Amino acid sequence: MDKQLIKFDNAVEALGDSMLINMPQQRIKDVQQFREYFEQQPDAKLRKLGLRLIDECVGFAYMFRIGAAYEKVSEKSLEICRLREEVYKRGLRTYGGTQLKG
Repeated sequence: MDKQLIKFDNAVEALGDSMLINMPQQRIKDVQQFREYFEQQPDAKLRKLGLRLIDECVGFAYMFRIGAAYEKVSEKSLEICRLREEVYKRGLRTYGGTQLKG
C-alpha cells in the first residue's frame, strides 16, 4: 500500500473527527494537500476517486461550517465514507497488499 494513500486516509478521518472541535481550517488543508498526489496517479480510477473524495470533504466542511441542515450534512458524510472505502480498495488493487511504497 502506498504511504501517501494511508496518510490521505488518516487526514480524511481526522477531518470527520474534527466536527467535535468545530472543524479547524487546518484539517481541510490536510486533506487538500493530497490533490497533487491524486492528479499524478497513473490509475485513472484511483485518480478520479481521490479527487472526488477531496472535493466532497471540502464541500462537507463548508456545509458544516455554514450550518447546513443536518440531513444534508449527514448525506455528505455517508458519501465520504463510501468514497473513502472505494479509494482504499482501489489503492490496495493498484499498489497491492500490505507492502508500503513511496
